[in-house]
Amino acid sequence: MKNKYSKAKFIDVFKYSFGGLGSNLAFFLVMSYLTFFYTDIFGINTMVVSGLMLISRFIDAFTDPIMGMLSDHTHSKMGKYRPWIIGGAPLLGLFIFLLFTAPEMSPNMKIVYVYVIYITYSLVSTVVNIPYHSLTPVMSQDPDQRTVIVSWKQGMGTVAQFIVTIMALPLVDAFGGGKQGWAIYGALVGIMTTVSFWVCAWGGKKYDVCDMQRERVRLNMVNDLKLLVKNKPMLMLMIAFGTDVLANATYSAVNMYYFKYVLNRVDLVPKVASATLFAGIILLPLLPAIAKFVGKKRLYWLGSLFSIYPLIVMWLHPTASVTILMSMMAVFGFVSRIPSNLGWAMLPECSDFGEWKFGQRSDGLMSSSLTFINKFGMAIGGFIASFFLGIVGFTANQEQTPQVLDMIVFLRFGMPVIGYVASLISMALYEITDEKYLQIRSELDEK
Repeated sequence: MKNKYSKAKFIDVFKYSFGGLGSNLAFFLVMSYLTFFYTDIFGINTMVVSGLMLISRFIDAFTDPIMGMLSDHTHSKMGKYRPWIIGGAPLLGLFIFLLFTAPEMSPNMKIVYVYVIYITYSLVSTVVNIPYHSLTPVMSQDPDQRTVIVSWKQGMGTVAQFIVTIMALPLVDAFGGGKQGWAIYGALVGIMTTVSFWVCAWGGKKYDVCDMQRERVRLNMVNDLKLLVKNKPMLMLMIAFGTDVLANATYSAVNMYYFKYVLNRVDLVPKVASATLFAGIILLPLLPAIAKFVGKKRLYWLGSLFSIYPLIVMWLHPTASVTILMSMMAVFGFVSRIPSNLGWAMLPECSDFGEWKFGQRSDGLMSSSLTFINKFGMAIGGFIASFFLGIVGFTANQEQTPQVLDMIVFLRFGMPVIGYVASLISMALYEITDEKYLQIRSELDEK
């Protein structure tokens, strides 16, 4: 049966994987440092930051599915998805630079500035990232190769994580530190993001093809959204993936605060990030084989479960030795990679389920739904961190009260535990097992 599936050439998969670099550069940069940059560098109140994160996600609730449906119904000589990637990439790069630029302004104008720039950045990110993720099922019909493609995407995402979580602070210091250092680093990341997405679009050129003689399908947003709501596996995947992202976003948003105010060891940020990152790298080449042996659904659930253990250890012992800290974060870096990678590999299965169940394929809408929940979880995590720090009286660049320190520890380790527990529940209700998917794929092939 595998011979029936069209596959992508390795060189094209490699080129396409550069989208993982472009997408994750901005993702990790915003998740790891934007809250810290706004409060400690730009001088914005934490409550303002939390409000910004929340409002932007309400906007995404409308724009993400619209973008997914627009890309599904795009009909051009360049394909459905590539025109959006190619045209939006330079704009995305520009707004990454502007995110980390801190012009001299009055306090009120600073608030206006961050709202305009961040919301526009979020919109441009939608234009680029949703078509990029929609290309995965277009590149290959083979379920095993789709997992390989996602592993390559996430491998490039690991490169992005290295550039951001390990290299950001040293490079910012090398560029002059403070506002100047962050602005230059933001410009560098913006350029890398643009080029990465252009290479990605190049890789998808042979596969993102429209039949110009075929009658176009009329855009019907209401009907498309109804199909999404009826797709139970997609809804369960969105919840599981979203709560995992929320867990990661919450601890990432307070990561700098934990090292700066709880441990008084900012120098440990790159070292601990290295342990977390390299443990995740070990998993990537193993993931396709493990997923094939264990099954994607079961492996996702186990990954979320075992992500909880190191978090609980550090929650109970937040000032443990550096050896324990790095060991626990290495364990976390390994097991938490499983659900974060598998979510994208399971997305095409949900698209296939929709085609099998309802007779209509909506790769763009499905991708936009997971992209939205990805951004939603990231924003809610950032909102939770900023909001609760504000409640307990956090003030930047001064010694913190015991209440603030306890809150930082809870947000860094306790809140993520809650997120992973929620993902365990939703993934238990995900109905596409490997056996079920073989049936779905076999019936689609017969049609």
